Amino acid sequence: MGYEAAPLLQSQSSMSRVKATMITSEDVLRSEVPWPAFQSAGIISKEQLELIYSLDKQDVQVQVSQFKSKGLDLAQMFVALLTGVNKDDAVCYLLAMLETIFDADGGLASYFIKIAPTDGVMPFLKLLQRSSLFLVEKAACVVAKILAVPGAPDEYLATFAAWTVSTLKSVAPSEASDSATVAAAMGGLQSLCSTMTGRVAAMGAEALPSLMALLMTSSMTSSSSSSVQLLYQTLFSLWSLSYSPEAAAAMAAPKAGLVAKLVDIVKTSPKEKVIRVSLSTLRNLLGTGSASNDMVVFGLMPVLEAMQARKFADEDIPDDVEFMHSALQVNLTTLSSWDVYKAELDSGKLEWSPSHKSENFWKDNYKSFETQGGAACKQLVSLLSSDDAQVLAIACNDISEFIKFNPEGRRLMTQYGAKPLAMQVLKHPDPTVQKHALTCVQRLMVINWEYLNRG
Repeated sequence: MGYEAAPLLQSQSSMSRVKATMITSEDVLRSEVPWPAFQSAGIISKEQLELIYSLDKQDVQVQVSQFKSKGLDLAQMFVALLTGVNKDDAVCYLLAMLETIFDADGGLASYFIKIAPTDGVMPFLKLLQRSSLFLVEKAACVVAKILAVPGAPDEYLATFAAWTVSTLKSVAPSEASDSATVAAAMGGLQSLCSTMTGRVAAMGAEALPSLMALLMTSSMTSSSSSSVQLLYQTLFSLWSLSYSPEAAAAMAAPKAGLVAKLVDIVKTSPKEKVIRVSLSTLRNLLGTGSASNDMVVFGLMPVLEAMQARKFADEDIPDDVEFMHSALQVNLTTLSSWDVYKAELDSGKLEWSPSHKSENFWKDNYKSFETQGGAACKQLVSLLSSDDAQVLAIACNDISEFIKFNPEGRRLMTQYGAKPLAMQVLKHPDPTVQKHALTCVQRLMVINWEYLNRG
């Protein structure tokens, strides 16, 4: 393909619904770029023209060898071309070449810091403002690899982190999997979070809330390659961030809901790479805040036990499963049934765990609902306004059980406003919800509900 042939790259307006990654680095590197034209234009010198020919169309090991012997000169040559050339095809060719070389030997990126941070980093950061989505994606990947070098200036790390987060925020989470701009930013953020200095920059740019928002809106039912890839990249970035104590503490906070979401992903995802990175993140959160207890509360133990009998192609998964199962045994034995129930109630995400159907649980714990000003009673009543059918059914069940075992149960639940809300739940289209709501309303309305049961 000649340089003047139909361009490989499209602008953002013509690719608004197409992933930039439909074009590959291999596609770009098969094209021909008229390097002598850039020497004629005064963009590079004759010596630099010879340098680009020493890399162009060469095996990657030859390119690595050239960089090791002439790294500073080659870095200056790349910067001269990226600064002086406006043609998207040529710029993308240079970026694809650099990405291939850095993938083979990441240490070579250090030459771009050595030639002076302003000269070696700023040209790449400026490319992030271009309109070609493929160009932006490659620029984000390359600049992340350069900034992963020890000694990369904090100000450039902060600038790049801010760009990735602002780009993620510019697209609604529900539309993120179809957005090529999100793919570009996520690729950069994933690379950025792979180093401790990058994690500091990402946390400073408030990347964590954006990542958690993406994860919370992700759908495990979608099997499209773009949805799975975005889910994996989001999880991978969270896993990398979990090595930061500050990030881990925020991720483990019960109100964040992240532990429950990760457990849910482990339960439901069919993709091993998604399961692996979810388990690895949970493993990193063990012992942080209430995360270990929450994993037990949200039903991770039976999932781990089922996974022990499964065969996985990924050899890291069984190791994580065994480690976590052993570590969580301590939490399982020390948690009281009330602790488990209360943690589940606090999360607002009720599951049909054994306590909801256990007469012994209600006999032993009904008085606990009245502590702290009836906080648990109030939480149960508030869940009657949930949009989740399962939560509604369980909340109705639990209010019914509370009334059954607590002599003051009907009065307390009426006092906290359960009756009108339960009446509304009766209209729910789900038959299971209707069934539990009917029992709940009957016990709220009939003083001697035991007579009703006998009848």
